[in-house]
Amino acid sequence: MTTRREFLMQAAATSVVAASAPTCLAAADAGIVQTVLGPLDASKLGFTLTHEHVGNSTVKICSDRANCVARVVDKLKEAKDAGIDTVVDLSTFDVGRDIRFREEVSRKSGMNIVACTGQHLFAPESLQARSVDELTEIFIREIEHGIDDTDIKAGVIKVASRADVLSPVEERVFKAAARASKATGVAIETHTNARRRGGDKQIEIFEAEGVSAARVSLGHSDDTDDVNYLLGLAKRGYTLGMDHAFRGMTQGEKVPWKARVEYIKQLIDAGFVGQIFLSNDWVFGDVERDQLNPDGMLFTIRKTIPYLKQIGVSPRDIQAMTVENPKRFFRRLSV
Repeated sequence: MTTRREFLMQAAATSVVAASAPTCLAAADAGIVQTVLGPLDASKLGFTLTHEHVGNSTVKICSDRANCVARVVDKLKEAKDAGIDTVVDLSTFDVGRDIRFREEVSRKSGMNIVACTGQHLFAPESLQARSVDELTEIFIREIEHGIDDTDIKAGVIKVASRADVLSPVEERVFKAAARASKATGVAIETHTNARRRGGDKQIEIFEAEGVSAARVSLGHSDDTDDVNYLLGLAKRGYTLGMDHAFRGMTQGEKVPWKARVEYIKQLIDAGFVGQIFLSNDWVFGDVERDQLNPDGMLFTIRKTIPYLKQIGVSPRDIQAMTVENPKRFFRRLSV
């Protein structure tokens, strides 16, 4: 297990190396990232987990709100002590996003939390009939004005598709995400079915809508052993969310967790370290997921990163994936 002291020592050791990094890994231009506690200078994001869930359907999972808050704050403090500075929470309104809850646990834990607008896998009836323009307006409102009648604003757009072909509703949601991103300068993260090359169809829509590949991260990309698929997406400029290594812990899993981590090294060796995110897709209160991954949000620090180092990935490249890439990606661009 890496302690915060060890992490900070490692970070300090890499600072000299980072000074000579190539242009693609240099510090991002000054910019702002929206967190649940307000705007944050992108340079202060620090070590960032880019695809997590700080409590889906929170009220249903815990016996009472105070208990929920206390338990999540403890988990976030543990992550903070281990060296994690920022968590990007990709829980949309339809999977239990309680924005005041996120504000409270962020304040009490000291963890930066970036909340999202957008939509997850199964659109509720209230959304299915919405037009692209109506969906775009909803996403923009949550970015520009606030979520659920609060002044807490979304800092990223999250959308999802289930398979290799998008349903009509999913297609409208993806078009709306693209248009909201172009209108606001906020980046997009997706849920993909990598086993079925789901990213291919998603990027068709983004490219048709004129969204820069540099503003899109395709989540769960490590659910596949098709490295050519991953290389193809990276070559087109997309960021790959490698956030399901823990799923490789399942007995009989086609893509074991170490193989998933080894694919990250292959991408680095191919020159794409600037287009990789590391995360855990942790969901507070998900018993099945906790049994599979008792390390929870710390899997990246306790298992993924140590194994990356073991197989020859440099501290400089780890710094890029966990600090520099998020800093560049999540800053809001001027439009």
